Amino acid sequence: MFKLSKFLFLFAFIVLANIVTAQPGSGETIDGIVGVFADKIILHSEIEFEYQQFLKEYPDKRSDTIRCDILKQKLTEKLLSTKAEIDSLPLTDERIDGELEQRIQYFARQFGGEKGLEEFYGKSISEIKQNYRDKIKTSLLMQEMQQKILKDIKVSPTDIKTYFNAIDKDSLPYYSSEVEVAQIIIEPKVSKEAKDIAYQKISELRTRLINGDNFRTIAKIYSDDKGSAVQGGDLGFFGRGMMVPEFEAAAFKTQQDSISKIVETKFGYHIIQPIKRRGEEVHARHVLIKPQIYKADIEDSRVKIDSIINLIKLDSISFTEAAKKFSTEKRTGARGGFLSNPQNGNTKIPIDELPKDIFLIIQNLKPGDMSNAELTTIQNAQGEAVKVWRTIYLKSESKPHIANLKDDYQKMQIAAEEDKKQKTLARWIEKNRKQFYVQVADEYKTCPSLQSWESKNQ
Repeated sequence: MFKLSKFLFLFAFIVLANIVTAQPGSGETIDGIVGVFADKIILHSEIEFEYQQFLKEYPDKRSDTIRCDILKQKLTEKLLSTKAEIDSLPLTDERIDGELEQRIQYFARQFGGEKGLEEFYGKSISEIKQNYRDKIKTSLLMQEMQQKILKDIKVSPTDIKTYFNAIDKDSLPYYSSEVEVAQIIIEPKVSKEAKDIAYQKISELRTRLINGDNFRTIAKIYSDDKGSAVQGGDLGFFGRGMMVPEFEAAAFKTQQDSISKIVETKFGYHIIQPIKRRGEEVHARHVLIKPQIYKADIEDSRVKIDSIINLIKLDSISFTEAAKKFSTEKRTGARGGFLSNPQNGNTKIPIDELPKDIFLIIQNLKPGDMSNAELTTIQNAQGEAVKVWRTIYLKSESKPHIANLKDDYQKMQIAAEEDKKQKTLARWIEKNRKQFYVQVADEYKTCPSLQSWESKNQ
């Protein structure tokens, strides 16, 4: 069993008493330690920050018990991450650094680049990374530990029936009308002629850049990457694995301040100019020229989707098979075209949660019907608005009803599995928390949810 040294007991006693106040005798708490788990501390400011975030989302649920629940969650996080370290669960520095880099770049984009992020925090990127690296490591350790605890959790039909029968009949959920909807999407392909035109344009721009034209100006005027164009094509720093392979290879290979050769990726044609190297990161700007979709390309894709619809109507292929084989929207295509409920991954979706355009289409369909092809605009995998041809299939539609196993088996399966996971995790926590020294500040000692956490004989 894990035991805390005498030093850590002394450390725990000292830090819990170490409440910092605004002025001696003022009684106004700036920050302080409200919990100790082994050699780790939980600050008053951490609890207050999450409490205020909770109130922003649920302003009518103000309660001191929320702070108790937040502290309990913090102790649980410490337990999971500490046990992961003791058990030496696999977590490489490369994975931590990769996750940290992804998050830094995500937030940098929200502030218009790394410089904007540095200005917001008043710190350099390296300082921001240093401050957050331990938090990223802790988060990943928790994930690894939870996966280890819950990896074998499954539910049988008997488990699902037992779970459902245990629900008080007056507490059974009420479900509104739900539908199962699938789609086949055909995105027009770029023609060879369109690619030739785009290549000619990027070639001319590259010649101008080599002859001395300003890269930032060219990017602002001509680049089809509108997000970076306003920054003169600036992409900030990025590491390996963050860009598509062809782009990354060229960015790291091209000499600083030089102009790259023309690079083709799934986005189009690029010219890249590295600005600075920093270890395994490069700061670069680029110009993107995307081949255009022409009317003839759109017409070709309409002919293709019409032929697919005819094959389905002739029973030569099922809708789900056709979606897997032909749909260019791979996320739904892999599921046979079916849309999923974002709350639980179920294929049955409350009708009032459908996208408005799909809701309007299925109003004219009966279960088993398929719509005619329509030209519509969607967001592709890169988040760009694109015109596509789409047909919608309505597989089923249920009436509003109280939950039952026949109509709601998938929901009950998900709920039963989640219930089993929660109970398994609770048993693991109850067993393993006793191995560690835990102490909470006086104002939390009356919290019912924390009664079982504190170490005895303090």
